[in-house]
Amino acid sequence: MNKLLILLFSIFLIGCCNEPKLLNNGLTKKATKITEYTIKSINDSLNNKIQDTLVITELKYNENDQLIKRFQQNLFAEATMEIDFVYNKSKKTEREIVKMSSDSLPLIVNYFYNDSLLNQTKSIFENNSEKFEQIESYYYGKNQKIEKKILSQVYVNKESKDTITNSETVSYFDKNELAKKVETTNHKNTERNSKTEFRYDCGTLIESLDFNFKDSLISTTTYKYKLDKFKNWIKKESFENDKLNYIKTRQIEYK
Repeated sequence: MNKLLILLFSIFLIGCCNEPKLLNNGLTKKATKITEYTIKSINDSLNNKIQDTLVITELKYNENDQLIKRFQQNLFAEATMEIDFVYNKSKKTEREIVKMSSDSLPLIVNYFYNDSLLNQTKSIFENNSEKFEQIESYYYGKNQKIEKKILSQVYVNKESKDTITNSETVSYFDKNELAKKVETTNHKNTERNSKTEFRYDCGTLIESLDFNFKDSLISTTTYKYKLDKFKNWIKKESFENDKLNYIKTRQIEYK
């Protein structure tokens, strides 16, 4: 009996993980700012490794560890995007104000709640002849944990009064509210339909599998991390079909 108990306890330990508790900022510790660099890794014709920084992203947080500003520089496109996050009295996101360097007017993303649960986000771009809507709807289980969300993009021609759903992306979540599968349907071109499945280890993404419109596996991406002393990643490497594809590094300014 003692040997059986030891065996069961060993199995229990193997199945458990010491996943750190995360704050609203996704970190284990309070921070004021995160600067993230996205780097593309390729090999030239002589098999020399070349790394180019594509994107620099700055994230700023408030005293409640909530994201209040995101500033993104797309270096190759020579474009920027700035997002301000506005919260209500209940400390829930009320709206996003998105400013693109290519547009003169900001895009507003509004948040709608059913009691305390986020029900929908909606953004609208509109002029005299057309309207474009992006709507994200959230669905929950009995335990009030998110099970699914649906992102749809709708185009309206005001002159002909035609309404077209361009695409729809459905995300499915596990019991820990981690995305386990994302399916995208393109209503204009079915060959652009896709599916991605995700694998985790103690809450950390370690693998993603991409499928095409024929449901054939086209790529497998694995992820490797370097952590700081607070167990937050400061380097994330993406290997597509065993080949290093992207590197992300983070500089975290803790409180």
